[in-house]
Amino acid sequence: MELSKAKEEIDMTKVQDLEKLRNSFKPDKVTYLFVGESIPSNGTFFYTADSPLYKYTKEAFEEVFQGVEFTLKLFMDKGFYLFDLTESVAGMGYKEKINAVASGIPKLAHFIEAEKPEYVLSVKNTNLSAIIMSNAEVGDLISEDHIFDLPAPIFGSHHYYKDKLVEALKIIYGIA
Repeated sequence: MELSKAKEEIDMTKVQDLEKLRNSFKPDKVTYLFVGESIPSNGTFFYTADSPLYKYTKEAFEEVFQGVEFTLKLFMDKGFYLFDLTESVAGMGYKEKINAVASGIPKLAHFIEAEKPEYVLSVKNTNLSAIIMSNAEVGDLISEDHIFDLPAPIFGSHHYYKDKLVEALKIIYGIA
């Protein structure tokens, strides 16, 4: 077997394992939908609790819900779920990434239609267009003021992500 084909099969096995892990934390009712771009290419993942997204989401939750320890189970129990628009954008150029994200719009539209979340939180500014298009495709099930635009918590934007998530959580939960 060719080395690159073997690597691709290993990577697909890992992606399948991560998707199984993600699905094990899917709540019965998805009320709050986080929408990400893809599983990170650096080997971390939200649902393995070792990514910047996990770290700064944890910090935001613990700031808003003081005295509560954030865990993946808590995230699930509160009705939160992370959906990625595409499997991976590793090694892709800008146009390829845009196309990969765009190809996730029908999948997201189907998910929104099936789950009917009350709120959607974009975990990367560039995902907002895909969210709006997916929502429009299913008849605008989610009110515009229930869609939050957050930056990805990478490249120095982690504090901005955390602050925006704290703000969104306070609005969602009616906390002054």
